[in-house]
Amino acid sequence: MKEEEEIKQGFIVKDRRRFDDDGKERVDVSAETSEKEAVIVESKKDSPEESVLQEVTFNSFVVSLATQALAQLGEMKPPEGLSIPVDVDAAKRTIDLLAMLKEKTKGNLNEDEEQLLDEVLHTLRLGFVRAK
Repeated sequence: MKEEEEIKQGFIVKDRRRFDDDGKERVDVSAETSEKEAVIVESKKDSPEESVLQEVTFNSFVVSLATQALAQLGEMKPPEGLSIPVDVDAAKRTIDLLAMLKEKTKGNLNEDEEQLLDEVLHTLRLGFVRAK
């Protein structure tokens, strides 16, 4: 009953790390985790339909690949503490992947998806030419 009350409040976090903050191995951590012991996270948003993770859509997939290509071209700053070397060949492969995706989905995209893919490809190709 107590666990159900905690779930209604939002979330339960149980530390399952093998080592403590001092680097010593913990004795009380089991190798297997049951469903009851799993970390439960509940969104505290207004509507219950909203989820914690963003739904993967065609547009979010295209933007993800575009972000990767921009980082590979050096046109986007990597997150703080992370160093991403400029790799023009890898960027070309990512751009080619998006071009193939455009070709294979021809006639199956709605107007917004098609426009996004066209704009992303145009921007990335210009960035590739600048990087070369």
